[in-house]
Amino acid sequence: MLVVVLIIGIMAAGITLSLGVIGDDHGLQTERDRMLAIMGQLREQAGLQNREFGMRAFDGGYEFLVHDARRARWESLEGDSLTRRRTLPAGLHMELVVEGRPVVLPKADVDEPAPQILLYSSGELSSFELILRREDEPGASQRGEAVKILPDEAMEELVTQPLEGN
Repeated sequence: MLVVVLIIGIMAAGITLSLGVIGDDHGLQTERDRMLAIMGQLREQAGLQNREFGMRAFDGGYEFLVHDARRARWESLEGDSLTRRRTLPAGLHMELVVEGRPVVLPKADVDEPAPQILLYSSGELSSFELILRREDEPGASQRGEAVKILPDEAMEELVTQPLEGN
């Protein structure tokens, strides 16, 4: 009898873990991983091509830009499915702090886009903190899960930190 109860308990735990009900936010983790991968790829391209890239965060999403030195302006990266404009999944919210100052995210469509996060051809990064947060559920006693993306102290690598006590 005890063995049957143990087997049922193990099966219930396995089902719970496979359904992700324990608290992992796969949508948040996927978006974090996507941002890190794209920024890493663009940082490599910046060094190889001696070009400056950037990320522009806007209300509800983000896009990657490249600096056109001949025209002295930032332009959207078009024609590449990796760097296309992205909308955050439902329930995710982005907050941005640049050089220690909170940034009010602009609307998605602007005439002359400019990045808030710079990926320099030297391999360095501008100073920023990007927070991805799951919006509060109605009636929830705690805030949603959140993660922070920022450069390391040398401003050369991206690191992530889970935000505790939200």
